[in-house]
Amino acid sequence: MGHLFVAQGDLTKLACDAIMIPCDSAGNVNAVWRDLLPAALPASQFDPGWLVLPGEPNEAGVIAPAVKGRPVWAFVTVDVHHGATPQEVVDRTWTALEYVAEKATKRGGHAAPLIGLPLPGTGQGGLDTQRAEVINALLERYRATTLTADVALILFDRRDFAAVQERRSSENWSELSDELRNHADRLGQFAAHGELSLFLGAGISKPVGLPDWSELLKALAKEAGADAPVGDDPYRAAEPIIEKLGGYRHEAVRRLLDKHLHGVGHALLASIDVRRMVTTNFDSCMEEALKAPAGERFRVLTRQLAAGGSRWLLKINGDVDQPDSIVLTEGDLERYPDERRALEGVVQTLLLTSHLLFVGFSLTDKNFLAMAEAVSKVRARAQDRESSKPGTALALTAEGLERAQYKDLEMLSMGAASSAEGARILEIFLDRLVWAASTESELATEYLLDGRYASGLSERDGALRDLLIGMVETASPQAKSSSGWKRVEECLRSLGYAETAGGSPIRAKA
Repeated sequence: MGHLFVAQGDLTKLACDAIMIPCDSAGNVNAVWRDLLPAALPASQFDPGWLVLPGEPNEAGVIAPAVKGRPVWAFVTVDVHHGATPQEVVDRTWTALEYVAEKATKRGGHAAPLIGLPLPGTGQGGLDTQRAEVINALLERYRATTLTADVALILFDRRDFAAVQERRSSENWSELSDELRNHADRLGQFAAHGELSLFLGAGISKPVGLPDWSELLKALAKEAGADAPVGDDPYRAAEPIIEKLGGYRHEAVRRLLDKHLHGVGHALLASIDVRRMVTTNFDSCMEEALKAPAGERFRVLTRQLAAGGSRWLLKINGDVDQPDSIVLTEGDLERYPDERRALEGVVQTLLLTSHLLFVGFSLTDKNFLAMAEAVSKVRARAQDRESSKPGTALALTAEGLERAQYKDLEMLSMGAASSAEGARILEIFLDRLVWAASTESELATEYLLDGRYASGLSERDGALRDLLIGMVETASPQAKSSSGWKRVEECLRSLGYAETAGGSPIRAKA
């Protein structure tokens, strides 16, 4: 059975095996999807902000525009001359999904095809004020049927994300063992309370089609016309290759890593409010994933300095957009020793002050091992040290755990027989973690007083909504003049409430 992933982000940036975008029965498609479509499509006669796809919808309501390099499928959600109910939109979406799932081809090492999908019908499809009804119908259909592919529901609106997560069932992760579910829930609690930090290795970018460290060195050796790298130390193995590349080294690395997309793993981790992140990767995948949820409110160190409470991502081995910062060889490590110690100190601080989650990192890097060993010595001297570990490491297989050379962590294997299956289970694990974090966070119910979701609320949520809006409408000017009313307003806004200039309630802006 296919799994349903839920993440906040920009669907156009997702690396997957098929992307589905909505259109109407005449092939009119919103120009917001322009980056996914063939060039020079004609403008729609109904709306100049829309484009017209070539061809007619097939029996599944699907049009496959010829897009170079991206497997894009448009699907009909509404008819041109009349609207559709939430259930009708979901039925059409599912018919198209089943069709695309049969056609999609696994790429990027996926164990199952991955299809990217937006929330249908809620943009220009006429169901903007019935969003919760669409969400309810979509989740019910998912639970009642079986797909041969995984689906990533990518939601640009933060309140859509909160509403979907609140309606998911704890039984939706049957692929995970009880042990993995419990660990994911525990990590989600850490994230919800601001106690989780991230350490990302090359493994998280492999589903995007990017090489891991060993594959990168082999590709660079081929570019240089050099022998394949040998030895257990990748920094020493890289020396003759990089020497032969000379001044071309940075351009060679850039060409191999130049993909402005991200994987579902990046999207999931970007969806939770983790403030502190470190990566050994040169690529821009995590930045691309962070752009939609965090906007400009995140910093990439050392391109920028951390600011206030903004989220930050430390690229400890350098950045493909800053070629001189890239660390490939032993010489690169030794080039700026003071700066290197400062960056490594950040990682040590995270191990001492937060719970550090390692994803896609093998725990065999000699520089990391030296950093971690120093942290272990500090922790060993602590008089009030707790039994809990300073972090958690995720491995695809049991063999991956055995290869790890740093064991002072919670060590979790996905229990898979192969790396491909392990990668899928790991992403499902992250999906569970994100669900646990999202339903416990301060933003878990920020859609409650937003009128776009009113028609699909549960009875208890509807009763609370009516109570709170009634309180606002009947509050006297004297009550609103109290200094405590500002705190009340803050609480109401956190639940999605907004007012007109005259003071009457309206739906909140996303």
